[in-house]
Formats: sequence, C-alpha cells, structure tokens
Amino acid sequence: MLGRPSRPGVALLLGGVLVLFVSVIAQLAVTDGLAETLWVAASIGGALLIVAGIAVLVRHQRTTRPPED
Repeated sequence: MLGRPSRPGVALLLGGVLVLFVSVIAQLAVTDGLAETLWVAASIGGALLIVAGIAVLVRHQRTTRPPED
C-alpha cells in the first residue's frame, strides 16, 4: 500500500504542470520569434519540474516503506 506522498514532490509535480499550462496558454497568444523560444524554454522547464517531482516522490516512497514481515 502506498504511504503519504512528500510535500516537496507534490509541489514540484504541480508546479511543473502549472508551468506547462501557462506556457501553452501564452503560446496561443503570441506569434513572435522570441516568444516561441521562451515558450520552448518554459515547456522544457515545466517538464524538468515534473520529472524532479516524480523522482522526489519515488525516493520518498522507497525510504519510507514499512518493513516487510
């Protein structure tokens, strides 16, 4: 059974989703070349935040697993 998730992991995961959501909305509103570059950078940053959040959650799950009988 899964334990309680770590707050930093959940925060990173939700932060990454928020960054991706905002970057997609912003990309729909602009067509400038610099804005395209910033959108790609924000998307990569959001994806990295999501990956970091998943890594923190997995590490937390491994370290807080109850001992097996």
